[in-house]
Amino acid sequence: MTKIRRKGRNLLCILVLIRYLMLNALRRFYESTAWKNIHTSAPYMEDKESVCSNEESETEIQIIPHDTCFKHTFYVPKIFYSHIIGTKGVTRRKLENETKTTIDIPKKGKDGNIVITGRDRKAIISARHRIDLLIEASKKKIHYTHFLSIPLNKKEIIDKYISFKNGVLKNYDTYNLHTKSTYNIDESLFQTPAKLHLTIGMLKLFDDNDKQHAIDALKECKEYIIEPILEETGPINVQLQGVACMNDDPTDVKVLFAQVTHNEKLQELVDKVAQYFIDIGLMEKEYEKIKLHATLMNTSFKNDYPARFKERYDASEILKVYKDTLFGETILNQIDISELHTATKDDYYKSIGSITF
Repeated sequence: MTKIRRKGRNLLCILVLIRYLMLNALRRFYESTAWKNIHTSAPYMEDKESVCSNEESETEIQIIPHDTCFKHTFYVPKIFYSHIIGTKGVTRRKLENETKTTIDIPKKGKDGNIVITGRDRKAIISARHRIDLLIEASKKKIHYTHFLSIPLNKKEIIDKYISFKNGVLKNYDTYNLHTKSTYNIDESLFQTPAKLHLTIGMLKLFDDNDKQHAIDALKECKEYIIEPILEETGPINVQLQGVACMNDDPTDVKVLFAQVTHNEKLQELVDKVAQYFIDIGLMEKEYEKIKLHATLMNTSFKNDYPARFKERYDASEILKVYKDTLFGETILNQIDISELHTATKDDYYKSIGSITF
């Protein structure tokens, strides 16, 4: 009993000593210059030079002597020129005045290099850094250009979809008469049959370099992700059954889609392909898992531009009638890099790159 008490006291002493040492260490840290530096550093400002050291910045960009000045030349896709120039040239003039540099940008519609000229190397580095910040900010404002797609333009699926479309339009008046629902439904809401697809992710490809990067990435996905999964599982089936909408209120719908029957290996494959594109900076992460679906009806398909954003429709009766409808199935054997707004009435989206397996 005495031994137990002695061990207990020893343990208590050790704990007290540890606590003392920890408190003492924290006190020394708070009194140190390290803590002061953390809490007195200047806040980040967009119009200031990078928090990185100038020595680090100089190693990243090439600055060469030019007459009595220095010059730095670099490539920027032309889609960003207007964001660097600004309305009536205001943004560029502000950059030039504040960095004491001259910034030459190719004329509208022409591709080429941006040239920064200045008497001071640090000023050129600052101008380049601020242009980089403008480009990053403007990327969020620019619309998507391409998307990773799984084509569903197979005869069986198209035939079932057309039957669904005709059924909804034929019965529209009947639904409306008896239930006073399905308002705002007309043919302009429906997807073009040849464009049926599943979307893995959206892309912003600004020039040929970006496009080639995406094409190479898709080929790498085939080699390192898709083929290993298929070797393990064999062919992967894609089945479309039932309909659902994007929001919780079926009487106020913008998008109605055919659901993809859950397939664990299909989900794994598309998630890994999307993550690959995210990791190399070609895609933004939106969700933990890709929600595969085939859009059937969407107000954005309407020809009336304002109606695309304002109008909604009542899909409650459609959801009841077609909740278990089988739209067909196909084997997953192709992924495209599809260009937005290039599909025609009879053809699928134009592809800049495609893999088959």
